[in-house]
Amino acid sequence: MLNSNCQVVLAENVVAIVDITMNFFITKERSMNSNELKYFSEHELFSLPDATALPFTYLFKCMLVKIRRKLWGRFADKNTRFVWTINTVSDVDGPAANVRNYIERQTIRSLLRDIKGQDLLRSACEIGCGYGRLTMVLKEFAKNVSGFEREKHLVDLAQRLLPDIKFYQVDGINNIDPNKVGFFDLVMVCAVLQHLTDEYCRSVISTMKKLTPDGYILIIEKTEAISVTENVTKGNEFISRARPVELYEEWMKPYALIKKKERVLENTYFNKHPGTCMLFKAP
Repeated sequence: MLNSNCQVVLAENVVAIVDITMNFFITKERSMNSNELKYFSEHELFSLPDATALPFTYLFKCMLVKIRRKLWGRFADKNTRFVWTINTVSDVDGPAANVRNYIERQTIRSLLRDIKGQDLLRSACEIGCGYGRLTMVLKEFAKNVSGFEREKHLVDLAQRLLPDIKFYQVDGINNIDPNKVGFFDLVMVCAVLQHLTDEYCRSVISTMKKLTPDGYILIIEKTEAISVTENVTKGNEFISRARPVELYEEWMKPYALIKKKERVLENTYFNKHPGTCMLFKAP
């Protein structure tokens, strides 16, 4: 039988062990120091997130998922669909993401400035808005702004970040009923159609026309075949494809292309021609 002093010491040691264990597995780590910095390349330091600051349990889960993906996941996940996360909405983060967001918002402003005139538009929306990275710019041009997104976790985040914008979680961005959500003076879609099959893309375009029968549609998509995938028909897997401006013009009829501008991203991005901004007007 341990005396009271030994019991106290044992209890303190157990608490300390539990505390260390919890810190190791759960607590977010500090940033790396100058000695640790030398183990990473310049590309890793400036293009990738600092994974050393993430909780061990999260890293462990990520490792298990990567192992599963390489082994039995390829067979077990055949009937699942690709899910968009915060990191896949924009394929850069950190300093590069800040520069990209600034450039893209400036481009959108330059395209929409002429159609706004003296007064704000009545309403505008973004289709496939993610967490609202670009949706917020529409508030500068319209009194009421909405965003439509399939992924619930992105909608929840967007609504918390931008409470003055109404975000809708939809089963499909090709199935948005204007009788339920209203009509819009402007509909925007950015880097969404390039990840869809032709059939799904055309159905989304048809939906956008229904949402703005008398307004404008801004399409920002990949138009040159750079870094595209072989897959163009399996909608549940990742697709990255390019469609020329002329094809969008054909599919958008009777809407007319009134303005176009090259999509510009940060200078460090590998693709120097990531797409075209195309502004269409209803007949």
